Amino acid sequence: MSIAVVTDSASDLEQGQIPGISVVPLHLHFGDEQFNDGVTLTKPEFWQRLDRTVEEGGVLPTTSQPAPGVFRDIYQGLIDDGADGIVSVHLSGKLSGTLNSARQGASLLENAPPIEFVDTSSASLAVGWASEAALAAINEGAGVTEAAAAAQEQAGRTRTLLFVETLDYLLRGGRIGRARQLAGKLLRMRPLLELVEGEVADVERPRTRKKALDRLYAQIMSNGEPERVAILHGQADADASALAKRVSDACGGMVVPIVLSSPVLGAHIGPGTVGATVLRKS
Repeated sequence: MSIAVVTDSASDLEQGQIPGISVVPLHLHFGDEQFNDGVTLTKPEFWQRLDRTVEEGGVLPTTSQPAPGVFRDIYQGLIDDGADGIVSVHLSGKLSGTLNSARQGASLLENAPPIEFVDTSSASLAVGWASEAALAAINEGAGVTEAAAAAQEQAGRTRTLLFVETLDYLLRGGRIGRARQLAGKLLRMRPLLELVEGEVADVERPRTRKKALDRLYAQIMSNGEPERVAILHGQADADASALAKRVSDACGGMVVPIVLSSPVLGAHIGPGTVGATVLRKS
């Protein structure tokens, strides 16, 4: 069988980055202007524009999921190219309607091959790594169901942690989840957050940026040496680099990639954010 893997741009993967994985861009809106995440607005362009918008007191960006027809066209193109099965791996259905849109898009196909959907209950590279796990399983001969199970298993071993400078962006986008009780109670806290069962939950509430970064490091290492770690940031390269080195040194020189957040995630976490995607050993 020829099985294709599809994900969305909230995976922090870009189209063409990994052969065999198609990336469907979510939409980003600056006022009346709409962009395709990572396609018509790159990561550096987004962060530069966000900085200008904040400085000028402009309208902050919002996001939206792709229409079902976009997924239908992506799936149909893969089928026309010979795919006789598809695994579609997406960010948490509690954070976005993207997964639902993908399901609707598949329902518009005629004589569609088997399509399996994976709700990772997460975002960023947790979604990307789950997509990679599906592709690896396919390359080893797995069918659609087995490849989807491999993606789900990978997602289940992955933590997504975020230290945000402010909750304003999450609140404005309605993505605050279980951490809603922090609103109005922050004072000088720098909350450390985690995606838990697909929702944003608060883990700790340190009061300074240094303490928050220290606690983020402690959470990364809390279950022993991880199998894989990547550091995510929103215009906080120095802190992200220092954290990546700290993790690498503690893990025997492990390569720890540093990833600038995609526009669609950056719109919800804001500048100054430092996060980590952590794969626990099985």
